[in-house]
Amino acid sequence: MGVLVLAVPVLLVVVLGYAIGYTAWEATGLGGDPELVGWLTGLALLAIVTWLLLRTWRRRRRRRG
Repeated sequence: MGVLVLAVPVLLVVVLGYAIGYTAWEATGLGGDPELVGWLTGLALLAIVTWLLLRTWRRRRRRRG
């Protein structure tokens, strides 16, 4: 059960990034594989969200002393 608590939000963020990247690539009409761009966008969004959460967590921890 504990794994699902972490895995589900991670998967949602990656899938959201995938959908955004894939749709943007298709909308521009560029050639190539939009699936690769979708996965890269999903992983990039996951990295950004993780970085923001860690930064927020560290700032709160510093304030508490």
